[in-house]
Amino acid sequence: MNTVARLCLFFLITKTGVTSSEDQRTQQFFDGFPDDVWDSLESLELESIISQVVQELSSLDSLSPRDLNPALLEADGERTVVFCEACHLGVGRLIDAYANGTSLDVIFNRTVDLCINLNISSPMFCENMVEISKPQVSWIITHTNLTAKDVCGVLFVRQDCQSDNPEREWQIDLPSDVKPPLVKIPIPPESPTLKVLHLADTHFDPYYKPGSNAVCDEIFFCCREESGPVKAPEDAAGFWGDYRACDIPKWTIEAIYEHILAEHPDISFIIWTGDLVPHDVWNTSREGNLNIIRESVATVAQYFPSIPVFPALGNHESDPLNAFSQPYIDNEFSMDWLYGEVASLWQTWLPEDVAATIAYSGSYSVDVFPDLRLLSVNTNYCYGFNWWLLYDSVDPGEVLEWMAGELQRAEDDGVYVYLISHIPSGDVDCHYTWSREYAKLVARYEGVIAGIFYGHTHNDQFQMFFDPEDKSRPIEVGFVAQSQTTYEDLNSGYKIYTIDGGHENSTYTVLDHENWYFDLDRANFEMVPTFELLYSAKDAYSMPDLSPQSHLDLIYEMAQNNSATFDLFFRNYVKAGRPRMEEGCDEDCKSDLLCRLLVTDTSDRSVCRRVL
Repeated sequence: MNTVARLCLFFLITKTGVTSSEDQRTQQFFDGFPDDVWDSLESLELESIISQVVQELSSLDSLSPRDLNPALLEADGERTVVFCEACHLGVGRLIDAYANGTSLDVIFNRTVDLCINLNISSPMFCENMVEISKPQVSWIITHTNLTAKDVCGVLFVRQDCQSDNPEREWQIDLPSDVKPPLVKIPIPPESPTLKVLHLADTHFDPYYKPGSNAVCDEIFFCCREESGPVKAPEDAAGFWGDYRACDIPKWTIEAIYEHILAEHPDISFIIWTGDLVPHDVWNTSREGNLNIIRESVATVAQYFPSIPVFPALGNHESDPLNAFSQPYIDNEFSMDWLYGEVASLWQTWLPEDVAATIAYSGSYSVDVFPDLRLLSVNTNYCYGFNWWLLYDSVDPGEVLEWMAGELQRAEDDGVYVYLISHIPSGDVDCHYTWSREYAKLVARYEGVIAGIFYGHTHNDQFQMFFDPEDKSRPIEVGFVAQSQTTYEDLNSGYKIYTIDGGHENSTYTVLDHENWYFDLDRANFEMVPTFELLYSAKDAYSMPDLSPQSHLDLIYEMAQNNSATFDLFFRNYVKAGRPRMEEGCDEDCKSDLLCRLLVTDTSDRSVCRRVL
């Protein structure tokens, strides 16, 4: 096996705990792995490939939300083929070895050693990440018959690895195939409007300590008492947060909420798209996560006591992170501990009759107004790093089947629908079959879907939906809100939508959105955050409206060479974060970013070639 295959496989094992055996061939495979890696670094050609793989896999959401290498994102790129074939070969060897009998402990222990020896992170991170992953991964491996293409196709969607297993291919049956004619209702210029606040990716760290080490050996998470001594003044964590791999203290969250109340006293309701737990992913526990969730819910309720709030679950809420088992898993890995708790906590804002669907799959449907219904869809069931997709990836939790039924009910009732979720359905790690079926539902029910809202990326962006029957026609826009956390290299921010509402013929169309932030450098220097309007969409981009076609036209404009509009968009995308602005966005970065705006069906990325 070549070095690239070994390196790809190592990161696969680190993420998933795929097992090996003690037979001589597999032991030689592991024994030779570190030497191959170090030897390969002497070759510039291999060094280039390896550095790309390392950069790609070290930037996964559980570690960092940074952008990916565009060459690895490109579906028909040579590196994609190399990556997937390496994954198939390596995992296939391990599956064969495991079938011949092995101790699971051997591979887990070896994974810890490799994580440490390859300087992936500190011994504490390596040992604890493997330890907390081990029970669930071991159960999954011993209770299913996985193929190499199954494993690679689930975990590495962003590299376009796909399984040839027919059980991984499925479709949602539509309640009705008859799509009513689309009726465009004009919005009078002077119609009343409503304001909606979108909070996303709060990630407050209860153990954040100003002045602690922001460049600790842990690499992926610092700014705590245990982060080690500060070796230089510039390494100290700021009072209000830090651009490095750190989340924000609670007082920063409170300052954000105080500003929202002062600046926007007329908010009608709040959508809150998850990820409350900090990024210390090696150090989580069920009770620890629940404490963060309880405190976060109590804080929002304290600051916005009279405003309805509609939450969604983030991938960090689970323990271990990303791990959302199917509802029929009724052993120690059941999701009852999380779903039952949030079903109770969310009663702060939601009616009692939605508790059953929350307790079952983490999703719910609720009427915001008599003519507007909101579906909170648990998209963590599409996430490739949810190990339970290895066990069963067929509409986990029946979430899409439920969503289809609710959309049909809304159509029958003559009401509009908002869809809110944490992970965007077009995210690079959203499983391709799930993503395709979600996009199919959006296309079928575009007449009732008035808005789609996500979080997860920490950036301020959007995603386009296209008609599968006419792929040149944009049909919906998914708005992705910026994070409150500064993790990583970003400023704190929040989004306010202006929507058509509050009158008899409300369409609940998003008419505009304002985006607020404070500059972290300035806040830490002056010891107070100064909030500013970063931009409003219509004014900043000279858009006639926020329709799907106007967003597509904006992408066309940004795709032009030396586009000043793209430069502005990138500034807003990173919330004017100084490190990201200094890093800039070259042509590869630009192509990658624009492609991400276009893809909402990860099974088909051809839209990027058609548009860009």
